[in-house]
Amino acid sequence: MLKEGSAEYDLVILDGPPLLGFAEPLQMAGAVDGVIVVARAGRTSRRGVASVLATLHRLRAKVVGLVLNEVHKELSDSYDYYGSYRSYYRAHEVREEVSS
Repeated sequence: MLKEGSAEYDLVILDGPPLLGFAEPLQMAGAVDGVIVVARAGRTSRRGVASVLATLHRLRAKVVGLVLNEVHKELSDSYDYYGSYRSYYRAHEVREEVSS
């Protein structure tokens, strides 16, 4: 299935179960070009992420990224900075459109 998909498409994404505790994602990690690790903010421990990365390293799987999902405003100090920046940028765009 992976060979057929790779021949037909530029990018094939597989979604699997959590890495720790299951054999299938370990097999998948060895069969793909890259792995994106997904962690849940406030739920996945740093130790758990470190363990996953160490396991992938032992398997010689290529980790291409880490996604931190379910990040809430209360959990992020930088949210206000970027949120304010986005507000400023949008306001600036609106002013430019109005003046044109």
